[in-house]
Amino acid sequence: MLEPSPILLAFLFFKRFLFLELVAVLALARIIRASGPSRWAALLALVLAVLGAIVLLAPAAGLTGGALLAGAAQFMATGGGIAPLLIPSLCLIVSAGLPGRRGRALDIAHVIVLIVLFGLWLATRLV
Repeated sequence: MLEPSPILLAFLFFKRFLFLELVAVLALARIIRASGPSRWAALLALVLAVLGAIVLLAPAAGLTGGALLAGAAQFMATGGGIAPLLIPSLCLIVSAGLPGRRGRALDIAHVIVLIVLFGLWLATRLV
């Protein structure tokens, strides 16, 4: 029988159920701590991460109908599902470089989350 590898399962679980939620929490922390342009970029990251998480978790909640949800789900599958995850992450990276940012630990935590995502992705390619 064909069984998926544990690394593939870990990657799929992290990508689908953890990554956007972690980005949303980090963006919320940046909103609370930052000011000015950095806060606005973090707000955009939070909104995009929450919307992406809603789309990814909708089937688990039994929400599968509707043209809007179907289109959003199709977008979330773009590039193997990695590309749309990086959009809110990119907004959070931008907020780290804008005036008003505070909390270098948030940036370090974000880099760690990105390393885990890409590490798992790379491991699925090599195994």
